[in-house]
Amino acid sequence: MEQRGASINPARRVSRHVLFIFAYALATGMLPTPGAAAEWRPLSQVELVVPNAPGGGNDAAARLLQRLLQDRQMIATSAIVLNKPAGGGSATLSYLAQKASDPHVLAVVSITQQLNYITGTQAQRYRDFTPLATMIGDFIGFAVRADSPITSGKDLLERLKKDPSSIATGITALGGNNHIAYVLAARAAGVDTRKLKTPVFQSSGDSITALLGGHVDLHIGSVGPLAKQLEAGKVRILAITSDQRLSGTLATVPTWKEQGIAGTFNTWRGLWGPKGLTAEQITFWDSVLERVSRDPQWKENLAANQWESDYRNSRDTLKYLDALHVELRDVLKELGLAKKLD
Repeated sequence: MEQRGASINPARRVSRHVLFIFAYALATGMLPTPGAAAEWRPLSQVELVVPNAPGGGNDAAARLLQRLLQDRQMIATSAIVLNKPAGGGSATLSYLAQKASDPHVLAVVSITQQLNYITGTQAQRYRDFTPLATMIGDFIGFAVRADSPITSGKDLLERLKKDPSSIATGITALGGNNHIAYVLAARAAGVDTRKLKTPVFQSSGDSITALLGGHVDLHIGSVGPLAKQLEAGKVRILAITSDQRLSGTLATVPTWKEQGIAGTFNTWRGLWGPKGLTAEQITFWDSVLERVSRDPQWKENLAANQWESDYRNSRDTLKYLDALHVELRDVLKELGLAKKLD
């Protein structure tokens, strides 16, 4: 006798199972709806590469960015900080160049990388990568000892006009951002910048120590370390290179602009990605980094370091770097320090 029953064809059982999973995924957003483009998201660990040793400004910014990416769930994967300080940033950029088209690797960079290319100490320029954002405005202060006879920015420039070599000025690198800031302010006042006396120190800290010890007359460097010396009453800051006065301890310090000198200069910090990122990948990082720039914790960190918010998206960053490149190249050419003029 033929056995009859309600058995289900195995193929039909699999088909119903697949349809159920598909319907569930569609309803919960796990699959894109018809006609919708899937947005790119990081699929593996994100690397934040820093061209400095742990403990510096770029490193601090990278580690805060790492925490925000994870704590705010801006990415679904993890993020790590890689310090590659060798070669004044060249090691970081060489590593980034090896990661072409990989959107999971970002380098924390600054104006130093632009300057290093022009002076020939670095092989790659910003257009060899994908500039993603400027995030931080870091400005430069011109400081003398508290008992110095130089009382203002105008006083300094008048003395330099009479004798450019009469003031020993501590900087950290010929052709570096502090040197450029000095030249821009002096040039705007009609000083012969080729005769400026600029002893070079290993670090900003060494230059400040030399200032306090009476070995140099003027120190030029980032305003963050100078703010502590100002608060302690050890220095007088004659001018800063920001467009408007900063807050907190530095609120009493005048800008070059308000002293009638075109000395505005921003030593920006930001992020570059490898060459070859897609439009979707750039759009993702635009969105995330703009969100970071508005985060309260990020803003608190800026204030603590005497930094200013200076966010630009990828499109505006490229335009900004193009214009700045021409200005930096021309100044370095004037000083005889430009090795690459493209």
